[in-house]
Amino acid sequence: MPSSPYLPPPPPAYPVAYSGGPPHVGPAPGLGYAGFWIRFVAALIDGIIIGVPILVVFFVTQGSTLTAYTTCLNNAVATGAYAGTCSTTFTGSLALFELVAFGIEGLYFVVLWSQLGGTLGQRLLGLHVVDAATGKHIGVGRAIGRFIGYLISSAVLSIGLIWAAFDPRKQGWHDKMASTFVVRKV
Repeated sequence: MPSSPYLPPPPPAYPVAYSGGPPHVGPAPGLGYAGFWIRFVAALIDGIIIGVPILVVFFVTQGSTLTAYTTCLNNAVATGAYAGTCSTTFTGSLALFELVAFGIEGLYFVVLWSQLGGTLGQRLLGLHVVDAATGKHIGVGRAIGRFIGYLISSAVLSIGLIWAAFDPRKQGWHDKMASTFVVRKV
């Protein structure tokens, strides 16, 4: 049936005169800001990757201390003595372990952000950490700043990390501090 001369044609799917396609949301054509949930999954993957070697280091460095601590606690319970004296040795060696664990975590993030453009979890999901001004990989200095910002962002209930869910550019506080974006191909 022929169309009526009095009805206008249907509108195009996108305003062709303005953009020629769907609206673009991202720092550059073909790139979109990585959303909160995909970044969350990448962080879980990274947590497993970092957690395994840190757990091994913990048991290697703390194994004998844990045994001594457990023995001390058992003796204190058996004799009715004050168990608080058992924690002195354990606390001192635990501080050393925490320092080593912090070093492993810092090295992981700084090296991978600056050399590969993302952690293994981010790369697995097609995410890249880029300089907000140039779109290129960040250097070691900026990666260190981003890691410090990451620690600050996660310090109080991870509010600085959750911030990425509500920010129009999907930046957490650490991204804003280091002037970075996390992007993915769209």
